[in-house]
Amino acid sequence: MILTLPVLAYQLLFVLVLYVASRFGRTALTLAMLACLLWTATHLFFPPLMVLQAGVIVGTYAWLRGKTRPTPR
Repeated sequence: MILTLPVLAYQLLFVLVLYVASRFGRTALTLAMLACLLWTATHLFFPPLMVLQAGVIVGTYAWLRGKTRPTPR
């Protein structure tokens, strides 16, 4: 089973990174999401974990994007 406590804690780290980035606006949130996805693509080699982590990142991004104000120009 891939849903062990360390794996879930690691997913929570990505949720936290995206949450903090969302406090700086949508541009920061989008950049953080892209950085997290790049990290996932370059550091994970087990496909089920890649899918889980990418799903957590994209799902968190979608959830937070609706709650975040546009970045002021």
